[in-house]
Amino acid sequence: MKRILVPVDFSSHTDITCRYTIEFAKAFGGEIKLFHTYFDQIIIADTSFPDTLDMSTIYNEELMKEIFRQAGRNMEELEEKVNNLINKENLTGIQVSSTVTGGELEHELKGICSEFHPDLIVMGTTGKGKNVNIWGQVSTFIIDHAKAPVLTVPDIKSFHGFKAIMFAADLSDGNAASIAELIDLFSVFSAKIHVVHFIIKVKQSDAYVRMKILQMKFGKEEKTDQVCFRVIEVAEDNQAAVDQFVAENKIEMIAFQPHKRSRLYMFFTKNITRKNLFATNVPLLAIPTPK
Repeated sequence: MKRILVPVDFSSHTDITCRYTIEFAKAFGGEIKLFHTYFDQIIIADTSFPDTLDMSTIYNEELMKEIFRQAGRNMEELEEKVNNLINKENLTGIQVSSTVTGGELEHELKGICSEFHPDLIVMGTTGKGKNVNIWGQVSTFIIDHAKAPVLTVPDIKSFHGFKAIMFAADLSDGNAASIAELIDLFSVFSAKIHVVHFIIKVKQSDAYVRMKILQMKFGKEEKTDQVCFRVIEVAEDNQAAVDQFVAENKIEMIAFQPHKRSRLYMFFTKNITRKNLFATNVPLLAIPTPK
């Protein structure tokens, strides 16, 4: 049984996010928690007339009430839609609940994670108006702070599946635990995990030795074709290298460990960052580094 938290903003992107959520719930059962928070700060207008009624404040209070009512209506419609999809496919063992709150987004997200204790968080990478910057910042914040895996789904038309998954190995100590978690999580989908590390040709590296050590820990899984390991030499055009690997291997999801090493995450080398992975337009799964 899994607890799946789904932060939503009711954009058109929400539909594909919920589709991925249902696919997980279909395999594992459990509870889907739909979550929305709205900005509830009232702008207090200054008045130069003491002891007079501040009409602006009253207006803002009524506006907040209407925002709350609309958010509630939107959530009711979304919850009904998700339940209808579940019933249409005759799925059992899945519960759907929802929460709507007002407040500062990052604070509320921390609060719902502490209260709900999700095993998985699923959300989109763009919000209303396809605003990548704002909603992308939200997904990055969740990846930074969540203790559970976070799946971010781009604005794609349909569910792609989980048959071929690329794990972006940085060859750190936590990689083995993350690969084991991936194999366990996606074995029900008969997925194959491609463990990949990219290096630049002109630079000397011990990557081949480190990858071999990592590979030796999964001899049984490699024999059953659940996982494979590759070190790939690339030129400076890192985006092209990532795109080529994704296309050639029909990768449907990319998994990684989010390490903070500055304001950017480093994945394969110092020259391949989170930006390269988001640009592939496939779902990304951030797996927290084991403590």
